[in-house]
Amino acid sequence: MCCPILRYERRKQELAGLFNLMKNFQNKANIVRVSKIIRNILFVGLVVWIIGIPVVLIPAIASLWRGFGATPASRYLEFGTPLALTLCLMINLKLFRFFDQLKNGHLFDVSTVRNLDKAGRWWVALWFFESVFYGIGHEFFQFTNSWDFSGGLFTGLTLIFVAWLLKEAQELQSEQDLTV
Repeated sequence: MCCPILRYERRKQELAGLFNLMKNFQNKANIVRVSKIIRNILFVGLVVWIIGIPVVLIPAIASLWRGFGATPASRYLEFGTPLALTLCLMINLKLFRFFDQLKNGHLFDVSTVRNLDKAGRWWVALWFFESVFYGIGHEFFQFTNSWDFSGGLFTGLTLIFVAWLLKEAQELQSEQDLTV
């Protein structure tokens, strides 16, 4: 009597493990599918940034070349805006690489987590640049536009935190693999 019960329990555990494996496979397939969509959207963003930066920079260089009719405030905006757009390009590039890694099935690799961390750091840098850039613009050039910079800082810090959390999970997983 004892042996059939043990076999039943063992078989039940094997089936549960197989079920979890299939569930994990389906979750990974869903992550890959969604990552492809987000990656394509980010690719469009990369193209827009790569085209947009020269489009903004060319008039700035042209006005500098002519050397007349430009106020210090307009020059400040003309040359500061491409810097902000370049930071946006870097954020987009790092997020594109992150989702490209996910699309390729590299869910918790070191390079995947590093791209997420770098995207967060670039986002914090963009927040800092915008704060200083528009702060100086308001103070010295009396820009009338108002900006809310809290979202960029929060988003950047959230990405950095999630990347840190994934790094810690990687270390725990590697420790667990060593003990087993």
